[in-house]
Amino acid sequence: MQTEMGQLPVRGNDAVEILTNDHQTVKSLLTQLTQARERTARQNVLDQLKAVLTIHNATEENLVYPALQKVAGKKAESLKLYNETAQADVMIFELDAMLKEGDDTDFDEKAQKLQAAILEHIDDEETKAFPHLQKGADSSESQMLTQSVREFRNALRFGGAQPRTATGEVDRPPSRTGSTR
Repeated sequence: MQTEMGQLPVRGNDAVEILTNDHQTVKSLLTQLTQARERTARQNVLDQLKAVLTIHNATEENLVYPALQKVAGKKAESLKLYNETAQADVMIFELDAMLKEGDDTDFDEKAQKLQAAILEHIDDEETKAFPHLQKGADSSESQMLTQSVREFRNALRFGGAQPRTATGEVDRPPSRTGSTR
């Protein structure tokens, strides 16, 4: 499965389904990472994984974990998930540094530890956190969370900071040289 850098499609009818579908992409990339043997292949897969996790984790950390805390009343669970994400970030940094320094002798072991940690995190989310969120949120809260996830992901995809026209095009001010767009 080849994932375009910086792109993670929004697939699903609600926030939980979108994130669960993301998990399938993450799992596939982790499998590729642990099976890769050449340094270039490892770096390519790791770069894809970093891009996907950047989008996925930002979605969870900015919207889902706060909702888990406030809507479902699961503060300790929310904090645990934040911590697990941070630990995975450190492991990814270590793998990336190994590859860039040209010393990947322990890569297989560290990649397998990363895979195990992320798979455990995914299992915690899918079997505990997401069900708590679904149970704790009423219909309007669920709809609002789904809409927020879609808007957040769209903003990440397009850089978020630039205003858009009604058709979705970036609304750029006229250039200073006097020419039009």
